[in-house]
Amino acid sequence: MALKQLLPDGMGAKQAPVKQKRKRTNRRSDAERLAGEPWRASGYGAAYRKSRQAVIERQQGRCAVTGKVVAEKLAGTWRIVEPGAGVHHRVALCDGGTDDPSNLVLLSARAHALVDAQRRRDGLR
Repeated sequence: MALKQLLPDGMGAKQAPVKQKRKRTNRRSDAERLAGEPWRASGYGAAYRKSRQAVIERQQGRCAVTGKVVAEKLAGTWRIVEPGAGVHHRVALCDGGTDDPSNLVLLSARAHALVDAQRRRDGLR
């Protein structure tokens, strides 16, 4: 027996509205992003990867803020083991920073998010 037959007249079963995914209209294309952020065009090459390994080695895989272990050395190469953790540029590339190890610091996901949030509050990219 259909649900409609179980209800009094005029009380037909209502279907829940189908949620449609909203399109993000403020999203930039890759070409627009690269035009506005030219430092991304070269990507993170061998020099960056070498500096990144040096920084993680210097900090022995620990976050500079919390001291939490976020990277481990496997087969001679440091690997990030905490999702969201990473090597942060103290002076952002967009502000003229470099990939030199002195400008890099290993941060946990939480510490990295807090630093990025502070930059946004300060009006920086």
